[in-house]
Amino acid sequence: MKNTQHIREIILAMFLSALIATSAAGQDVGEIRNLSSVLHVPDMPSSLSRIEMSWDAPEGDPYGYFTLFDTSPGHTFDLVNTADMSPSDGESAVSPDFADSSPDDVAYYFHIAAQDGWGDIGPTTTAGPFRIDVVPPSPVCAEGPEITSVRTVSLTLEAEGASHVLLSNAGYEAGWERIPLLSPVQWTLSPGGGEKTVQVRLSDLAGNTADTQLTIFYMVGDADADGAVELRDALLILGMLAGNGQEINPDADTDADGKVGIREAAYVLGKTSE
Repeated sequence: MKNTQHIREIILAMFLSALIATSAAGQDVGEIRNLSSVLHVPDMPSSLSRIEMSWDAPEGDPYGYFTLFDTSPGHTFDLVNTADMSPSDGESAVSPDFADSSPDDVAYYFHIAAQDGWGDIGPTTTAGPFRIDVVPPSPVCAEGPEITSVRTVSLTLEAEGASHVLLSNAGYEAGWERIPLLSPVQWTLSPGGGEKTVQVRLSDLAGNTADTQLTIFYMVGDADADGAVELRDALLILGMLAGNGQEINPDADTDADGKVGIREAAYVLGKTSE
């Protein structure tokens, strides 16, 4: 009887030793090392709708990895929430294409934990937030004067989510100038009178853009900048040429040579005689 009891004690001791060894083996799987995104910068908006992650294996003997992309900053892998999951091998992962849900600056996180050959799970490591934004600034508001006699005009440019604006007098393919999105925005029209088209491209921090344009008529010859070309403007120009010290609108320049003189006076006289 004593021998039987002794055998049972030996078997129990061996079982407990094996259980402790198994538990210790699971603890040998450490934290994921050098976890990083290939293309995304944490907490920086991006229009790239897939997140690619890479990492180095932890200390120990990892059998595979449990991974998850979601919008929660806190997640811990355990035996319950991994019951229906199969660990992946390799040391990289790519998210689904989040563009399918049209995220407008949505923060995503990546969670990962290693599993050893005994089925034990190491510590969970989380990276992020990775902010995905594929939605252009909207709605767009672009307003300016219909007619101007000065080349530098004030434009009201607004769009929800926009951080800066690109403006051009030369079309959408060239001549862009990047300007902080302030209100109002000061913009200089191209030289020479007539109808001017200002191309407007509003952009957000992720690089999404929304295009629109403004049409402004630039009226030259208006020496006193009162919004009309009249005989008085010719007299002001002639007086200035005679040296009477009269200040006139420098943007009355009609031939884009950077000067206001006899040609502008002749233009005004011809205009008023029509």
